[in-house]
Amino acid sequence: MNTKHILILIGVLFLLMPVYSLSLDSFDISVEVYSPTNSKVIEIWKINYGDLSELSDFKSKILKSSTDLIELQKINPDITPHIYINEDKIKNIKISFDEVNASLRIEYELYDLSLIKYLDYQDQIIWRFNENLFRQFVVNGLFNIPKESQVEISLYDPLIIGDISPQATQNNRNIIWSGISTNELRLIAIEKKPPKPTFVVSNIFSKDYLNKSYFTVLFIILIIVLILLIFRNRVNNGIKKFITKHSVIKPRKQINEIVDFEFVSKKNK
Repeated sequence: MNTKHILILIGVLFLLMPVYSLSLDSFDISVEVYSPTNSKVIEIWKINYGDLSELSDFKSKILKSSTDLIELQKINPDITPHIYINEDKIKNIKISFDEVNASLRIEYELYDLSLIKYLDYQDQIIWRFNENLFRQFVVNGLFNIPKESQVEISLYDPLIIGDISPQATQNNRNIIWSGISTNELRLIAIEKKPPKPTFVVSNIFSKDYLNKSYFTVLFIILIIVLILLIFRNRVNNGIKKFITKHSVIKPRKQINEIVDFEFVSKKNK
């Protein structure tokens, strides 16, 4: 078989192969930050497809592959978590398919660094969202989120959102970025530190304080009693030595000066 025949065979095989126009297009991604190192991520991707048979075939392959990322990426390289820095920090991946809305849902827990401690003051901590989590969306050096897509970030209580760049839709501790192309995703959050407790003398006699301190005081008394029982001989000897050392026996002459014994004897007669 010469080269011409080989090329013809390859061409025929190529024509016989099914042509898929299916792709993942717009997305809706939410990042719920539970702590600086723990977040929950939900990615919902809209599916573009040619016909219903193609969509059905795609669905069956997704269900068959389950959560095996290697097999899923063979179906489509975009079927993978997009929000992370270290891939080994991704846990508990769930993949589901919504045939009605023609969308793919990727849900997972992220134990990566979501918030970076920026400044630490006496009364508050300034946190900065780790924009490197979105490095999968960098195109030509810019973070790119199309108009048809959006990214939502939710922060845990008691964080207060401070500075945001670029402009975003904000609702309490939630922000949404959509239709942006920027070299920086900046989200600054403020955490107020609780005030340091102050000691007030009157609190000693309060019911709550007495209830809390009851067992502490009882424990201290038991320790003191136990020590006295163990070292009672030493304690007794120490007390005797202390009394002897600090006692002064006055001579008879000094006593006579203080007490008039002749007057006392006459009085008794």
